Amino acid sequence: MTTFQLLLLIAASLAGIFAAWLLRNKTHSEFLSILLSFSGAYLLGNVVLHLLPEIFAETEVHTAAAHHHDYTNAIYILVGFFIQLIIVQFTRGIEHGHLHLHEHQSKGYVAGVFFGLSFHALMEGVPLSAGNINSSQLQPLYAAILVHKIPEAFALATVLFFSVKQKANAYILLALFAVMTPLGSVVGNYLTSGNLMDFKWLIAIVCGSLIHISTTIIFEASGKAHKIGIYKFAAILAGAGIALLTVFLE
Repeated sequence: MTTFQLLLLIAASLAGIFAAWLLRNKTHSEFLSILLSFSGAYLLGNVVLHLLPEIFAETEVHTAAAHHHDYTNAIYILVGFFIQLIIVQFTRGIEHGHLHLHEHQSKGYVAGVFFGLSFHALMEGVPLSAGNINSSQLQPLYAAILVHKIPEAFALATVLFFSVKQKANAYILLALFAVMTPLGSVVGNYLTSGNLMDFKWLIAIVCGSLIHISTTIIFEASGKAHKIGIYKFAAILAGAGIALLTVFLE
C-alpha cells in the first residue's frame, strides 16, 4: 500500500469521526442509515462483480481437466461470513446502523464495540497488502473499503462521544481505530510474503465478511415494515450503480 493510499484510508476514518463530532448533539440516525445503505450496496456490488469472479477464475481452469471441484475458496468465504457473525456479537450491529445510545452506558459494551469494530477494520486491511494493492481486482475493493470507513468510524465515534466521560480517552481510541485498516495491510503482507497463507484465501475471507455486512445493511434498510424509503432506495441504487460502472471502466 502506498503512503497516499494509507493516508487516504486514515482520512476517511477521520472524516467519519469529524462528522460524528459535528452532529454529536443532534439526531442523525437517518443520515447514518442512508450513508450505510449506499456503502452496503457499493460493497456488495464490488464483491459480486470483481472479487468473486477473480477468486474462482483460476480454480475453474485448474480443476476443469481433473473433473472435480475445489471448494477451498468457497470454504474460506464461509469462514469470513461466520467471523463477521462473531464480531457482531461484540458490536451489537452498530456497523449496520444500530445506534441505540441509551444502551451505551456499560464499559463492557463500549469495550466490546471498540474491539469488534477494530478487529473488523483490521480484517478489511489484510488483503490490501503492499504487493497486491495495485492488482486490478483489488482497486475496487480498496475503493469500497474506503467508502465504508466513513459510516463505520461515524458509528464508533458516536458511541464513544456519548459513552466515554473522559473525551481524551475517546480521541485516543478513535486514533487507534483509524490506523487499524492500514495495520491490517501490514499483517496481510506478512502472511503472504512468508507463504503462511494463500493470498486468495485472504480475499475469500474478507469477501465472506463483506457479504455479511453489505446484505445485512441492505435488508435492514427496509426496517420492520419491510419498506425502503425513497432516499435509502436511491442510495442503494447509487451504490450498486457505481460498482457496476467500475466494470465498464476497467
